Amino acid sequence: MKKSHIILIVSVILIVSAGFSILLYRRKSKKSIVRIARAELLKWQGLTELSQNMSQILIKYWKSVGLHFSEYQMQSSSVQNTYPWSSAFISYLFYKSGAKEKFPYSSAHAGYFQVAKRNRDNKNAPLRGFRINEYAPKLGDLVVYSRQSGAGYDTKGFFASHGELVVEIGKGFIKTIGGNVSDSVKESKFTTDSKGYLKGNRVSFFMVIQNNIR
Repeated sequence: MKKSHIILIVSVILIVSAGFSILLYRRKSKKSIVRIARAELLKWQGLTELSQNMSQILIKYWKSVGLHFSEYQMQSSSVQNTYPWSSAFISYLFYKSGAKEKFPYSSAHAGYFQVAKRNRDNKNAPLRGFRINEYAPKLGDLVVYSRQSGAGYDTKGFFASHGELVVEIGKGFIKTIGGNVSDSVKESKFTTDSKGYLKGNRVSFFMVIQNNIR
């Protein structure tokens, strides 16, 4: 065999191996954030945001978005009503998983889903936001629904919304974990169609965020 042929074969093997390594690392990264979410879920069993021993947990969530609260504040129902922590929870999951600057940490879900939407056509972007009929959610992705009438994918800026992490994919359903659900961290189940797209749910999903962070 000619030397040039050997070099070509070796080069192809190295390229394929590198691609496989990146894919494997990405899968491990997604499994890591799912494990973190499940660990947080276990901490909240039977407890709510005003449970005294959860104040320090909430303080950690808020620190991931640069906000600092005291235990006393976390025990205040008025503070809890003024500062919903569902986006801080999502931000904490990515912070804890080592996403670093690749995730736009925010106290509002719009802070990250608007970034993901702008990057939808950038294949190298850490987060890419698609309409629910364009992309079927995968393990470690985010799903977002509107909590404001008339607001959705094409709405710019901030609006009331909620996002959760996909932790399980099944036939006809996905399972997610979200924060500040009934004042706690909860796992939810949502329906999907035969192709895996979100469909027929009680909430107004408008975006699936492809998580490419590794």
